[in-house]
Amino acid sequence: MVDGKTRIRCRKCGEVYYRSTDRRNPCPYCAKDALIPNGTIAILQLSVRPGGYTDKNLRLEAGLGSKAKSGAIYLRSTATVIAGPQKDKKFTVPIGIFSEKSDFWLHKGRELIREILNSSQGLSASDNSRKAVFSRIIDSYSILNGICFVGVVGVRKNQNGREENNISRILSGDDEEYKELVARKKFLPARKVPPRSEPSSALWRLP
Repeated sequence: MVDGKTRIRCRKCGEVYYRSTDRRNPCPYCAKDALIPNGTIAILQLSVRPGGYTDKNLRLEAGLGSKAKSGAIYLRSTATVIAGPQKDKKFTVPIGIFSEKSDFWLHKGRELIREILNSSQGLSASDNSRKAVFSRIIDSYSILNGICFVGVVGVRKNQNGREENNISRILSGDDEEYKELVARKKFLPARKVPPRSEPSSALWRLP
């Protein structure tokens, strides 16, 4: 023990590091190797881990939502790289649904979901056509479980000062990098076909 810290040899990588006696710090060498390099463009698949919280008003069914100690409601999501050199690496992506304290995370969550839907289907963020609007409509958050999209992975420090991955940007049909992946058939956008619109009757034929 040195200065109140315990000398630890990682069983996985064999490196030696020091850990505070009152904390269970993970091996910093393994944690660094597990990180996806900052700025990596990756094809990601989102998975949502049910947290046991159900609220029909928030469209959270079958315990899909999670409730934090603060009372905030969110989706406990994980993004996994499904292709390329960083394949199978993953990181957490919490998606805010509701908070009594502020609408900030609610708006951030909606913005993130909209960007994921755009990326998944190759939509332009500025496309407000009937087809595009319909493609962004979801009946349940469960549709996000298993959805694939293209994102730029970043690295940031969390509340404990440790580096972790996050999504710094989501690419869509507006981005050249996205178009290149589609052209090379590395990513195939999903297609959601809108229902046929009912033909409107001429005014003079209405009773």
